[in-house]
Amino acid sequence: MFCEWLIEAYYLRIFLQLSHIPHYTTLQKFSCRINGTLLEKIISSFILLISNTRRIFAGIDSTGFKITRASQYYTERTGMRRKYAKLSIGADVLQQIICTIKIRRAPTRHDNRDFRPIVTRISNILPLSVVTADKGYDSEENHVLVRELLHGFSIIPARYDCVPIWKTFGRYRKQMKRGYFKLLYNQRNKNETIVSVIKRLFGEHIRSRLVRTQNREISFRCVAYNAHRLTNLSIIIDGFYKADT
Repeated sequence: MFCEWLIEAYYLRIFLQLSHIPHYTTLQKFSCRINGTLLEKIISSFILLISNTRRIFAGIDSTGFKITRASQYYTERTGMRRKYAKLSIGADVLQQIICTIKIRRAPTRHDNRDFRPIVTRISNILPLSVVTADKGYDSEENHVLVRELLHGFSIIPARYDCVPIWKTFGRYRKQMKRGYFKLLYNQRNKNETIVSVIKRLFGEHIRSRLVRTQNREISFRCVAYNAHRLTNLSIIIDGFYKADT
């Protein structure tokens, strides 16, 4: 469909410097051959295109993409095991740009397993200022990683509100029990906005059949989202400066 659309998109062909319209199988072969590591680097590079970003206000969250198109009713009646791909996102919530991702088959491991690799990858792009996550990532090790090793500030509420502070394990988890900045923590909700935009624009079902191509399809959706978001930011900034003059 994209190749058919290029026939009408004259100015886009000029911008892409296309001498001729490629066959649709060219894009299919490219998507099969491209390295997953290269896709991760492409996703991480978008935040560097925003000139005023010096430190990353990171938010971490996860969501699921349906592998099968079977309805909920059919799944329950046939006893079919619900399968989906779990996408964990590490994003700059101030700019709403995805910095890095982690894809797993679900239901498998707990979300907390992906916290360390995601935060470490983000810190390799730019220094961290604040890292926010929900109670699913509650762990003293995660606080120590962000605050002592990566020199950021972590806000991860402690689970089990009924447990008193003196029974709570860990210095930083006790601090979370005593209170935290709600204004900073509420920025984490923008992660859910990112997930919502991806699913509204590109759908929540995955069309690919193989695990490798499913992972690449999700990665391409994240690349497309970042391009969409970066375009919107450019329009907003350009409109602001024109209005100011």
